[in-house]
Amino acid sequence: MLPQGPPLSPSLSPKKRGLFSDGDQDPSAKQVRMCNPEFLEAFRKFESGKGFIDIAALASALEFVKLGIEAGTQHSLLHRPFQASTCCWLLARFGSHNRLALQEWCELMDYLSNLKTIFLEVDSNRSGAVEFAELHHAFQLSGVNLDPAMIAEVGGSYDTDKDGTLEFDEFVQMRLEWDYYIAAWDVKTQGADRIAPQQLLQVLEEIKQSLEPLGAILGAHSGTATAINGVVFSSMFGVHRPFHISTCERLIIRFGQGSLYLTFEQFCSMMIFLKEMKAAFSSLDSKGCGSLDLPELCTAFWRAGINFPEGLILQIGKTFDRDNSGGIEFDEFIQMTAEWHEMWKLQECFSPNITADELQRLMGSVRVIYEVIDECVQTLRPFSINTCRWLIAKFGTCQVGERFAQRLSFLEFLQLVQFLKECYVTFTSFDSNRVGSLSADHLGGVLAAFGLSLSPEAVDNIRLSYDVDRSNRLCFDEFLQMFLEVQLYDQCFSSREQNPAILTPFNTMRPVLGQSFGTAGSNSGLVVLDRSAFFALATCAQFGIGYRHQLYTQFSECFGSPPQRSQR
Repeated sequence: MLPQGPPLSPSLSPKKRGLFSDGDQDPSAKQVRMCNPEFLEAFRKFESGKGFIDIAALASALEFVKLGIEAGTQHSLLHRPFQASTCCWLLARFGSHNRLALQEWCELMDYLSNLKTIFLEVDSNRSGAVEFAELHHAFQLSGVNLDPAMIAEVGGSYDTDKDGTLEFDEFVQMRLEWDYYIAAWDVKTQGADRIAPQQLLQVLEEIKQSLEPLGAILGAHSGTATAINGVVFSSMFGVHRPFHISTCERLIIRFGQGSLYLTFEQFCSMMIFLKEMKAAFSSLDSKGCGSLDLPELCTAFWRAGINFPEGLILQIGKTFDRDNSGGIEFDEFIQMTAEWHEMWKLQECFSPNITADELQRLMGSVRVIYEVIDECVQTLRPFSINTCRWLIAKFGTCQVGERFAQRLSFLEFLQLVQFLKECYVTFTSFDSNRVGSLSADHLGGVLAAFGLSLSPEAVDNIRLSYDVDRSNRLCFDEFLQMFLEVQLYDQCFSSREQNPAILTPFNTMRPVLGQSFGTAGSNSGLVVLDRSAFFALATCAQFGIGYRHQLYTQFSECFGSPPQRSQR
């Protein structure tokens, strides 16, 4: 069995058990261990008259020590020399001024002795290395219930030789890093079982400050250039930049499954993700300035395992580059990958297309468009099936025999989600009272923000056509239906304006190809409508159903029709 550690007291973390146990911390027993002759002999041999062991001698000193783990046998601490990166972790944890005095060396060796005991317990098949299945079992026994795939990611991030197992030095590095995570959680949560964004910000800053010595050692050591990429520490980009609270909100929404609170298990998953994203970002940030240009962003996405098309990544990047500087900072990168990494995983739902019904169900798990307002997660009410049909009509591809698209591919779905996010950001910017709906007074401003400047009369007609309960407000689902239809009317008008020969809904009774607009004073008999008048007519709530259907039919023949709007 994994060791359970000493009896718990209020000052001891309930998470420091099993895999994360610190062993017997009784002062007298520890003092005996600290005087181990092997520890003292190794120190005398490798301190070379300097009175300390430095990074250059540490690996050799560790390889020299053997420990009697089982009666009558001697086990080397490792099957192979410790990696330079693991030595840096140990030096950062136990040393001072980049070196180990005798007391610090003995503390380090006592820590490794305890880890060796845990390692042998976890290595249940006695293979000399911990397999990921064994690691998963050890996490479970330690009270951290992560799924096997997540544990495989944990193990994989330390498995430097990529053999699917953790050697002892890799196991040590994993444990050292997780010690910092657990300590930061305990310090900042004071025993709470979940945290909100402001607390998460404090936990992350505690981790960054705790890992600052490690960052300095890794940065100065020529053999650890890659290892530093995945480490989150205060001066990782030259100067200390605290995380934004909005970054913490995005991370909690992503890993808290839509909640604004994070459990410890979810926090663990988040830290695995954060480490992976830091490695992907830093591998391209060659100057260490904490910023990527938009072309570099595409490569960073791909290295993070988010294999989106380049055009979509650039589109996403531009929405986060709010100052139009052309650069994406680390905080912004974390926000966008926290949102879109989840989207990439939805690919398995497409085989290869989905219908409107399937889209409606799938949208319930899409959290990209959630916003945090007044310390609450603003979720959306479920989209109506008709809205989903409109969205597929806009982003899907018509198949043979279809008058409008009825199915959606995964890449089309990604474009749809980006469109929804942009729409929702604009929508909420006009929702000044944060009630999740827009008043009639704001509708014209929202349409203008999307490039549709219409007269008040046209805007009022649009509102009346969709405000069925006459509340003078539109929720996002209603607004989206309206906006999609209005966009199509706008496309119709612009096409007709640019090429009068195109058949449009306004020559439905006696279609004449090649006609031109009448000029002032002419007797052509044609009625000339500007854009606002066209919209006022097209969306008029007084239209007969038959005439409206005729408009849709003609629209379909010319431009590819959307699904007919339901009557509510």
